[in-house]
Amino acid sequence: MRSLRILIATHSPLAPEFGAGQMAINLASAFRQQGHDVTLWSPYPMPGQTRWWQALQSLLLMRNKLDDFLATQQPFDVIDCYALFITKQVANSGLVVARSVQPDILYIASNLNNPQKIKEIILLPFGYLFALANIFLLLQGWARAKYILCLGSLELQWMKKWFPWWRNKLFSYNNALAKAEQAELAQIRIHRQINTQQGIRFLWIGRWAAHKGIKELVNFIIQRAALHPQDTFTIAGCGTAVEKDFPPELIQSGQVKILPSFERSQLSDLLANHNIGLFTSRVEGWGLVLNEMLEAGMPIFATMAGGVLDLQPYFQDMLLPFPPPSQNISNEIIKPKPMDDYYSTFSWETTAENYVNFLLKKNFDPNSTK
Repeated sequence: MRSLRILIATHSPLAPEFGAGQMAINLASAFRQQGHDVTLWSPYPMPGQTRWWQALQSLLLMRNKLDDFLATQQPFDVIDCYALFITKQVANSGLVVARSVQPDILYIASNLNNPQKIKEIILLPFGYLFALANIFLLLQGWARAKYILCLGSLELQWMKKWFPWWRNKLFSYNNALAKAEQAELAQIRIHRQINTQQGIRFLWIGRWAAHKGIKELVNFIIQRAALHPQDTFTIAGCGTAVEKDFPPELIQSGQVKILPSFERSQLSDLLANHNIGLFTSRVEGWGLVLNEMLEAGMPIFATMAGGVLDLQPYFQDMLLPFPPPSQNISNEIIKPKPMDDYYSTFSWETTAENYVNFLLKKNFDPNSTK
């Protein structure tokens, strides 16, 4: 198989705590295992943002940084790039794949339709201007790209529906955990203890944002807590603006537990100490927490967003519609099920192999060893 010179340019810091950064690191590692020459690039460090208009300035600065970087490099066979970074220079520097890590337009629409702070409401007209600028650059990037790599089947379906003229550019990939994390979560699944006699311990992980379905989550918790006072609900990685959305007595009693932030190293204990996951997003890129909970042996009550459609065939008994039923939940769904061929599908090695095979078939001589 031909060895490709690949650039992965991400808009995220290159650290596993950041979703896009974690994906870039894992994809780069999988490409390298296949023998490809991979350069991983990020515009960080970046100056801090203190004003609304600085977000656009930061984006333009990131684009300029990538142009400057490419001017110092030998040509790349493939440039895997955030769509908003695709300038003319990027488009002329190799075969460009606009790889999605989140449904940007849907996120923009959700944030504009659900301002959560007085400051956000006051600045809403400026928010619309910033949104239009982002959408323009996004569409421009998609137009310049050779291919558009969608994250999951739901985004692929959405792109085919709303941008049918780009159908021939579209293909998709799955999100996955790193091998070491999968091995660690497998041990949790194997040793998981099933005991709900003292109530079910529910777990929700995510940013406290409207598109995450926080209104629906709060309503469910309040109703469930009243009917099942033995149940508890942990909300983790949510920041500090959560308590105001719950009746004080639920927090004071410990029935609702809030963990504003946690280290990646704490995730395993968090998963091991809960029975059932909740996934309530209205709009989602993928939601890697789905993989994390399922691999740790936790069933999830989930909305149809992110990676749910792709994961359902492998976890038909564990990935269930949100909200859960109001009555008692059977212990049967809490028992971890066999993983079957999940690991062979949801791995970065498989994603990288499918990715390269797609490009080699369409653009390069697959038998070349160059």
